[in-house]
Amino acid sequence: MVEFVIILPVLMLLVAGILQFALIYHAKITLNYAAFEVARAGSLNNAKMEPMQKAFVRSMAALHTHREGVPALNAAKQKLRDEIASGYVQIRLINPAPASFTDHGVTVGNEVHIPNDNLMYRDAGSTGLSGQSVQDANLIKVHVGYCYELLVPFVNGILVRMMSLAPTALQPENIGPPDSGSFAESCVLSPADADRKGFPIFAQAILRMQSDPIQESAVTP
Repeated sequence: MVEFVIILPVLMLLVAGILQFALIYHAKITLNYAAFEVARAGSLNNAKMEPMQKAFVRSMAALHTHREGVPALNAAKQKLRDEIASGYVQIRLINPAPASFTDHGVTVGNEVHIPNDNLMYRDAGSTGLSGQSVQDANLIKVHVGYCYELLVPFVNGILVRMMSLAPTALQPENIGPPDSGSFAESCVLSPADADRKGFPIFAQAILRMQSDPIQESAVTP
């Protein structure tokens, strides 16, 4: 009985930790798929942020849908929209970058386009600030960050303290003190909801553009 009393808290913590990391792994798998869908939406819609955000909401809704029916799905989508508005989601357009538009952009009306037609016949030489060819500029690369809410009691507090206090050598992205001003810092140390304990997870995707990239004034929400 004494041995059982001693080992029970440790055993319960171990089981709870396994459950929490299983949930994080599930969220990471879902985010990998969402990143692909975000890149796909960008490739078809001129690398614009709004279609990519909508693709993220559609793809991640399964993570928060726990009942059958359309109302549950709509509630999950609204939760994700709220998380985007609160800064718990970061979609960064890595490529084409501003330098890509400077080197290969063509002004059409009031917009700057990177030509997407007849790429196999265009000059493949790398030029300018970007060091890219026009073919390289027509690759869309996105980096998606998601502040996943930790749900298992007690374990969530331990993980947040680990991420906040662990030696800097264990950094970069989600273990160790987050970099100042980073998405991870806003997730772990200064969330919009002070009671929300978050764990930053990341995914990337790259695809060939299927439409002309169009430069937007702001590409990071």
